[in-house]
Amino acid sequence: MKKVPTRWRTTLEDQLRTAEERIALAEGHIASGDGSRAVQEAYPAVVAAATVRTWLTSPPWIQPLPPDQLQRRVKQAFPYLFSALASLDLKHALTSPWQVDAAKPYVHEAQTFLGETKEQLESWLVQN
Repeated sequence: MKKVPTRWRTTLEDQLRTAEERIALAEGHIASGDGSRAVQEAYPAVVAAATVRTWLTSPPWIQPLPPDQLQRRVKQAFPYLFSALASLDLKHALTSPWQVDAAKPYVHEAQTFLGETKEQLESWLVQN
């Protein structure tokens, strides 16, 4: 396997850093009682983490995936709740009102997914 180019390593790490920031914002929205904004922040965090997972299995510096195939694989990498959410009319699902209690499981799943993805990336980088 080719060595990971520095710019891609930075891109992978930046994706997860941005996802962490979004999860922190989602937690803040939960604390302030805004479930809708929490889900709106958690969703792109999951997309970022799922993108990193996809890139780990199909490194784009070796062979980039066509955009439609990348999008399909990213959605396939989503955790359970977000996979179900993505199968809905996403625009409607993300702009509908969310109660805090309904949003909490999504934020928790996003946190867990992000943590697992960070561990996968660290292990993958050590191996490569």
